[in-house]
Amino acid sequence: MRATDCVFCRIVSGRSPCEEIRRDELTLAFMDIRPANDGHCLVIPKAHFATVLEMPPVLFGAVAAAAVAVARAVEEVLRPGGLSLLQANGALAGQTVPHVHLHVLPRRAGDNLLMNWDRERIAAATAEPARIAAIAARLRARLGG
Repeated sequence: MRATDCVFCRIVSGRSPCEEIRRDELTLAFMDIRPANDGHCLVIPKAHFATVLEMPPVLFGAVAAAAVAVARAVEEVLRPGGLSLLQANGALAGQTVPHVHLHVLPRRAGDNLLMNWDRERIAAATAEPARIAAIAARLRARLGG
């Protein structure tokens, strides 16, 4: 996708509207137009990157720092009871807009948002210590450790 076709890039440039809540030289935070709960915000880099894997880690750090500031404001203003920060990469992970974005999602008792997994069911299939150790070894090798 070209940045000119990206809805978030249009928001950054002012060609599409948003309810902006925070802006700095690298990031923009605004209200989600399809909120899962009241106070659901998005934090994005102003530069276009489809996934976090394409962007410099220092820039993702700026997005994370902005998300912390937004999360604090959401907590102080709305007192939701909990907050989830969610960042998805690719359609299989649930990414619907191919521009890196971090959801700041207020959580409330009984909101029934299905962002958690059944740890007991999943663990039964994947919690073999040898399997975990083998994957860890492969990751350490890739990371140079």
